[in-house]
Amino acid sequence: MSSEVVDPGVRARMAARGFLGWPMVGVAFVAQFVANGLTLAVIGNFVGPVSSDFGVSPSLIGIAPGLALIVMGVMGPLVGRALDSGWTRQMMTLGAMLTGVGLVVLSRATEIWQLGVCYVLLVALGASMFGSLPSMALVTTWFVRRRGFALGLAVAGATLASWVAPATAQWIIDEYDWRRAAFAFGVFTLMVGVPTFAMFVVPSPEVVGQAPDGDDVRVAESESAAAEVTSSAASMLPIGELVRDARLWLAAVGFALVLTSPVVLTVILVRFGESLGFTGQEATAFFLSMVPFSLAGKVVIGGLADVAPLRPSILLIVVVNVIVWAILWTEPSYTLFMVTGAIYGIGIGGAAPLQGVLFGRLFGRVNFGRASGLGGLAAIPLLAAANFGSQVLLGATGSYRLIFVVQIGLLLSGGALLALIQIPPAERPSA
Repeated sequence: MSSEVVDPGVRARMAARGFLGWPMVGVAFVAQFVANGLTLAVIGNFVGPVSSDFGVSPSLIGIAPGLALIVMGVMGPLVGRALDSGWTRQMMTLGAMLTGVGLVVLSRATEIWQLGVCYVLLVALGASMFGSLPSMALVTTWFVRRRGFALGLAVAGATLASWVAPATAQWIIDEYDWRRAAFAFGVFTLMVGVPTFAMFVVPSPEVVGQAPDGDDVRVAESESAAAEVTSSAASMLPIGELVRDARLWLAAVGFALVLTSPVVLTVILVRFGESLGFTGQEATAFFLSMVPFSLAGKVVIGGLADVAPLRPSILLIVVVNVIVWAILWTEPSYTLFMVTGAIYGIGIGGAAPLQGVLFGRLFGRVNFGRASGLGGLAAIPLLAAANFGSQVLLGATGSYRLIFVVQIGLLLSGGALLALIQIPPAERPSA
């Protein structure tokens, strides 16, 4: 499964430390925190000051996440193949370097085109190499029976970042300016992300003589591999076979429609809150109310996915997200605005681990990277279109309500597609 070669002495020392799957969850947590927090979650904080600085429409700056998602979609198949081939450590390290340097250079941009080039070709490109897909693939490779719980812990990094990063960015912008904020985030990526990935990433348990879930390597082949076979395949499938599998496209498009919620909400939330009379910091506090509920949703729903049917959990996140957009449509009071943040945390918290568990069950850990990367070819354009479309609607109408109605429609459509998939049962722990 992995092409990376580890010196036998190093391999023995690493294996002697015990099961390395949980440290890999920690690495994935850092990757999710950095990628989400410094490249997507803070866009809403930068829209106003950057548009003012360059004298352009806020809607033009607001399409930045859409551009980033397009880059991630294009890179998906290449990233997925590298992951399934065992180049996880090298790729994640290089990606963190590109993102960190990109943010530093971006902070010095003097023309709007320079800003766009730095963000797309450095920041977003780098994030595609260490962010959501690589970190989830890393965890998926190390876990089978406890995959949902492990993924829930890993993607909690993105949830924590969605509060810490905007609050930090807003503070730096208020005290200094947006350039200082971008520079600080770039330095953070270089100082935290690069060494973490370079020193600690182990692409698969086989590299260090271990087995998924910490199983005894002598019985892993007959137990863990057999569990994978019940849901997908224990060996690498040809690209053509993956492409022809309708389940891949239903899962990719279905979850993409569900995940348009954070893509759209992250960019417009601060401005929407300000339109209701809240300050920027008050609007950003929405994410503070979201964090504990989203963290709980990720861990609890992810853990349940290991032992319970996925369909009820998928229905739950769809319904709760519909409720969130419906409440925002009413232009709520500040108290209800904050309560909505908590509801949103529950609704979106479990989406990422559920998506990872579903792809893992359908295609197995040895095909996860390429299956997810291929799915991104269909999913990412939809996410980007949601971002672009929301900015176009906002620029054309000046109203947020139509955006909220569209989001409800997208969520219901995504839920309908996911309901069509025949989902394999959860793998059961061996006695």
